[in-house]
Amino acid sequence: MNLSIIIKKERIDALIQWFSVRNPERWVLWIAIVLAIGATIYSYLNGYIIAYGDAESHLNIAKRVVDSLTPGFAQLGGIWLPLPHILMVPFMYSDFLWRSGLAGSIVSGAAFVISSLFLYKLVWRVTARKSAAVIGALVFMINPNVLYFQSTPMTELVLIAFFVLSTYYFVKFLQEDRIISLILAAAFGFAATLSRYDGWALVLMEAGIIVLLYFPYRFNPEAWKSFWKIESIKHFIVSRAEETKGSLSALIGKLEGRLVLYSTLAFYGIFLWFVWDWLILGDPLYFTHSEFSAASQQQSWLARGELPAYKNVWYSFLYYFVTSLSNIGIVAFLITLVGLAYFIFDKSIKHRIYILLVLLVPFFFNAATMYLGQSVIFIPHLTPTSFEWTLFNARYGIMMVPFAAVCVGYLFYRSKAAGKALIGGLLIFQIALYGIGYSEVISLADGTRGLSSGITKMHDAQFWFAENYDDGLVLEDDFARSVSLVRTGVPMEKFIYIGNKPYWEESLVEPQKHVTWIIMQENDTLWHNFLERPELEARLYAYFNKVYTSPEILIFKRISDVPSI
Repeated sequence: MNLSIIIKKERIDALIQWFSVRNPERWVLWIAIVLAIGATIYSYLNGYIIAYGDAESHLNIAKRVVDSLTPGFAQLGGIWLPLPHILMVPFMYSDFLWRSGLAGSIVSGAAFVISSLFLYKLVWRVTARKSAAVIGALVFMINPNVLYFQSTPMTELVLIAFFVLSTYYFVKFLQEDRIISLILAAAFGFAATLSRYDGWALVLMEAGIIVLLYFPYRFNPEAWKSFWKIESIKHFIVSRAEETKGSLSALIGKLEGRLVLYSTLAFYGIFLWFVWDWLILGDPLYFTHSEFSAASQQQSWLARGELPAYKNVWYSFLYYFVTSLSNIGIVAFLITLVGLAYFIFDKSIKHRIYILLVLLVPFFFNAATMYLGQSVIFIPHLTPTSFEWTLFNARYGIMMVPFAAVCVGYLFYRSKAAGKALIGGLLIFQIALYGIGYSEVISLADGTRGLSSGITKMHDAQFWFAENYDDGLVLEDDFARSVSLVRTGVPMEKFIYIGNKPYWEESLVEPQKHVTWIIMQENDTLWHNFLERPELEARLYAYFNKVYTSPEILIFKRISDVPSI
C-alpha cells in the first residue's frame, strides 16, 4: 500500500500570509516567556538548576556581595567577568532564590526572552520576511540545550543576549549607516565584554569590520585575472576616493570617526576589567595567570597529555565543530550548513560576509582558545576513551545556536513552498529525536554526569556536615567545592573563604582565632597548609578534633574546652 501526502502550495502560502499579518513579534515574545517558565519549572522539579558546579559558584559570588563576613562588590573577584553576577545581586536578598538557584534562572530566563525577540528582528532584517524571522527565532527557542541553560545561573545566556543585541544593531548599522545603531552596537558590546571573555572577541571583530568597511582602499579583483602581467603592487589596489568621487582625507576621517566612536564605548569594559583587577588584586593581568585562571587549570591536562587541541589547528576546528553540532542538533545543523551555503553566494544581501563574520565569532574564539591551551572541550565519540573524562565543557557549543537560527531562517526565506514545508518537517523531526533520546541534550548531560557536574561529585561529607553543623564559622577552600554551600543550610556569613580578608589569612596561621569548623579536601589549599607543615599540623590537632574522615575529605571541629592563645 502506498501512502502519499499532498500539500497544496496555495495552502502553505495562505498559512504563511495569515501568520505574517498577526504580529508574529508578539507571538515570539509570549512563546519565549512560556517556554522559559516551563523549562525552569522542569529543571527545578528535577534538581537540574544547580547541576553544574559552576552554577553554584556563580550564585555564591553574587550572594557574597550582599551577605558574607565581608560583603561588598570586592566579592565579585577577578577571574569571572562581573556583569552576570551583578544582575543576580538584587535577587540574593532571598535565601530561597539563592539556595534553589532561581535567582540565576530569573536572569538567564530574561536573557533568553530578549535573545529570542532580537533573533526574530535580526532574521527579519536579513530577509525582510516575518515568516522566516519566526522560524529563525523558533530554532533558538525550541533548542533543548538552550532551554536547559536558560533555567540555570550559568553565564552563557547573558552573553548570548548581549551578543545578539550587539549583532542586531551592528547589522542595522551596516545596512543603514546610522550612528545611533553603531552606538547601540557598542553599548551592548560593552555589556558583552563584561559577561564572558567571548565578548572581547565580538567587539574586536566588529571594530575590525568597521576598518574594512571604511578603509580608503580596496583590492582590485580584476588585477588577479592578469596576475603575471602586473608590474606593481599598486595595480592590486583601488582608491575608494576615485570610486565615490570624494576626497581621500574625507574617507580617512569617516573611518577614524566611526572607529573611535565605536571603540571608546565597546572596549571600555575591557579597560575597566584591567583596572578592577589592579585595584582589588594588585595585578591587572590576574585573570590570565593566577592559579584560578583558565590557562592555569589547563596545565594539569597538558601534563597528562589530555589537551588534544593544543597547538593543533585541525583538532581545534574539529572539536568545536562537533560541539556546535551536538548543541544545535544533527538535523538542524545540516539545515544550517545548507542555509550557510546559500547565504554566502547570495550577492543581494548587503555586507553578507561581514554579517557572517560577526555571527561566527563564537567559533573563531573557542577554536582559538583551544589551540592556545586556554580552554578544553571533551566530547563523546571524538575524545579518546583512554582519557579520564570524555565529556566536559560541551556547553560552549550553545553560542553557535544564534548562528544556526539565522542560517535556517534565511534558508526558509529562500525556499519555495515545498522547501518551507520540508524545513518545518525536519525541525519537528529534530525535536522528535531529542524526545526519543536519539539526540542527547549534551549540555544537560555534561551538568548531570560530565566533568562539569557538581551533583555527581557530591561527597558523603556534604550530607554529614549538613546534619551535624550546629554553630560557628567554617573554614573551607571554596575552589575545591568540598561541600555545597547552598545545600548545607548554613548561612553564607558563616563561611570563611579566600575572599574574606583578613579572616582567611589569619585562619591559615591561627585557625583557632575565628574558626569552629575546618573542611579540607585532598590537595586543596587547606590540606597543603595544615597537613604538610608540621608546625601548623600540630596547632590544628591542639585545638581541633577530627570528626569526619574519608579518603578525600577531612572535617575538624574546635575543641570547646581548649582556650585560644
